[in-house]
Amino acid sequence: MPGCNIEREVIGGTARYRVCGKFEGGCAWDLAGRIEHEPLGELTLDFSQCGEFVDYGIAVLATALLSIPDKTIHLEGLRQHQVRLFKYFGVDADKIEHRPEHAPPAGDFPLASEVA
Repeated sequence: MPGCNIEREVIGGTARYRVCGKFEGGCAWDLAGRIEHEPLGELTLDFSQCGEFVDYGIAVLATALLSIPDKTIHLEGLRQHQVRLFKYFGVDADKIEHRPEHAPPAGDFPLASEVA
């Protein structure tokens, strides 16, 4: 019997993933793989139907979220403990954006110079 169920739904230009059941390591790896290969640039991960969270699953997902370029990801249905864990692993659950337009232009960085 699987610990969780992940359903994908597309609404406009946003892919919504609904996670139901127990969110544990195996479920997190599955979800991480799905969102890494998601062709749409905006995603919503809805955890409102999760009855139980395993901290390891949050660690796995946080690592994946930090490594996904060019996507805007919204997290919904998290409890305070999960929000704190995501922040501990470097993910601000309120706002996750990795769009190129948010990066400073390349000309804003000073060039290194060699000193002899």
